[in-house]
Amino acid sequence: MKKLLTTLVLVPFLAGMVMAMDLGGKLGIGLRADGFSIRKFVNNNIGLDLSANYDNSTQTGKSDTKNYDYSVGGFWVKEIYEKTFFEAGATLQGWQGNDNTGSFYNGLSINPFVGAECFINEHVSIDGKFFIGLYNSEMNGATRTTSLDFLSGNLGAHIYF
Repeated sequence: MKKLLTTLVLVPFLAGMVMAMDLGGKLGIGLRADGFSIRKFVNNNIGLDLSANYDNSTQTGKSDTKNYDYSVGGFWVKEIYEKTFFEAGATLQGWQGNDNTGSFYNGLSINPFVGAECFINEHVSIDGKFFIGLYNSEMNGATRTTSLDFLSGNLGAHIYF
């Protein structure tokens, strides 16, 4: 009876270990919100994110609005279900540009987040981030503005190699 109970406990446990997805060294490119994103898993528990975006729009009767933003982040990963991962981390985002009045501005924000990533297969994933709070500091000409925003998020998709 002991052997049967041991087998009933160990077989699902060992099968779960075998089925666990290996993230170590995976490199992915994709889209997050409205920008380009590169994601690298250092090992099965730590990942890095880089993203960049450029926006150029024109409003009638005003000068062009040009904006660059970029971010770097790190996160901790834990598999919670088969090919589904919980993530917690933070990003540091910067931006700069010219607004529609021709004024130069730049800013910086710190964004702690929790999220999840679900792999459709070994090479394709979708993910979502839920930002707990965003501290923003922006200079527009000689004027500095700061703000603290709560509860926002974005979605992303990546292709891994």
